[in-house]
Amino acid sequence: MKTEIPEWFDTSLVPSLEAKIDRSKIKIEERRLDWVMRQFMKLLPSSITGVVTKKHSWEDIERIIEDTCSDMKYAPDLIIGIKSGGAFIANYVAKCLEVTEVDYMHIAHYSENSRSVVKSALTSAMRKAIVKQEPQTIIQDKKVLLVDDQSGTGSTLEVGIEYVKSKGASDVKTFCLYSRGPKVDFCKRYGLMVYTPWGKDA
Repeated sequence: MKTEIPEWFDTSLVPSLEAKIDRSKIKIEERRLDWVMRQFMKLLPSSITGVVTKKHSWEDIERIIEDTCSDMKYAPDLIIGIKSGGAFIANYVAKCLEVTEVDYMHIAHYSENSRSVVKSALTSAMRKAIVKQEPQTIIQDKKVLLVDDQSGTGSTLEVGIEYVKSKGASDVKTFCLYSRGPKVDFCKRYGLMVYTPWGKDA
């Protein structure tokens, strides 16, 4: 599979990006359920569902990041992208904020064996998020910006904040493209994206 990526994208994440886009391993009944749910969501206004059905391109993602960064009064020493969506955009956030140190961590509350949007959403509501992959960078005494693509319940960011603080960060803030959950420090758009350049997500 050949995946088009912007020049700022971290090429070490290309295998993760391609795996995210490839939905062939999702069970057919789960893909059908996802399709039905997406059609239903398209019929209702996003103000009711909290779901944004616009198909976002990489250019759209860049514009959202630029807009969100444009009036930020925060200068982090380190940006940590939360895999997978947050990791995919972390480099561009760093570019906009002129931050040179970027790392990643993986926080999950659903089985990686299920990539169905509906099944993942239902499962995540029932299970506590956990750190599955730690960042490799030293966090002690650094101001950290946690980056995720979007936040629904806020539980992923909560776990990320707890982890970063436990490693001695001097300060931690959060950044998302979209959110419909508890407060994110830097986010200008309400809702959750369904279509992103890295596949069909919710």
